[in-house]
Amino acid sequence: MSDEVLNAPTLNEIRKAADLLTPYVVRTPLLRLNLRDTPNEIYVKLENLQPIGAFKLRCMGSAMLSADADTLRDGAYTVSSGNAGIGLAWMAAKLGVAATVYAPESGPPGKLGKMRDLGAHVHLLSDDQWWRMIVNGAHTKESGFLVDAVRNTSAMAGNGTIGLEIIEQLPDVDSVIVPFGGGGVVCGIASAIRALKPETRIIVAESDAASPLTAALAAGRPVTVPVRPSFISGAGAPSVLDEMWPLVRSVADRTIVSSVTEVADAIRLLFELNHVVAEGAGAIAVAGALSGGGDGKTVCVVTGGNIDRELFGSILNMQPV
Repeated sequence: MSDEVLNAPTLNEIRKAADLLTPYVVRTPLLRLNLRDTPNEIYVKLENLQPIGAFKLRCMGSAMLSADADTLRDGAYTVSSGNAGIGLAWMAAKLGVAATVYAPESGPPGKLGKMRDLGAHVHLLSDDQWWRMIVNGAHTKESGFLVDAVRNTSAMAGNGTIGLEIIEQLPDVDSVIVPFGGGGVVCGIASAIRALKPETRIIVAESDAASPLTAALAAGRPVTVPVRPSFISGAGAPSVLDEMWPLVRSVADRTIVSSVTEVADAIRLLFELNHVVAEGAGAIAVAGALSGGGDGKTVCVVTGGNIDRELFGSILNMQPV
């Protein structure tokens, strides 16, 4: 655990991140979900359409592009179970620097394969070793620049560019639902939206496979929760990181917890109604909105679409997953 005091990114920092990222990321579309007879208008922000299939290109790219050449001389590394590692590898390849990812042995094989295909060196750790590495601030004897996808302010600023785009695309948005992984994407998006339209409600979506923020808000502090194995990767840690807790608590209006079955239903509905391919973590916000979690005009951030083809087929065919 780091003693560093974390600050939310300012609006100027987020706008700077947007300028840095312009050559690399997609200004993703915001579409209305093709539903009938719903009390709220539900929109989806399609981060699954980024070049790596997930929003993590924004945070990893922002952190790396904010670093000078000397900092990146020995390469960059991160600790990730999937999309952050892919984002690091993709950006490292663009910048011509070495990439290393520390990943859990239980990480999705498809995502680990994408990291390697992009040229990253992947170190596999036991799940416990991997989580301890995250809690301890990810510092190792590894040479190079540590890119912390959650606690790095420049990374949060990159996530904040999603919030900028939401306000530009739907100025009268009432609520935004964001999945919870480590808190970086929630804090980044909320920082932009609070600066531009502070009355907008920020709702954090979790699944019942693991809901650490819901438990922390109830207890008034981070607590350890059970993590049940499921097809949802990239969301659902054992606890809220101590360093992130003050920031997340300050921006989250409330949480909503969906069942794993409801998340699978949301994946299927996104495909059937809007032809959108979402992974488990990417569909959590939509699952929350469908159960009544939003207020008025609601934007759900579909954070990624890197889902295994066989798993996706099983979900579409309503087979057990």
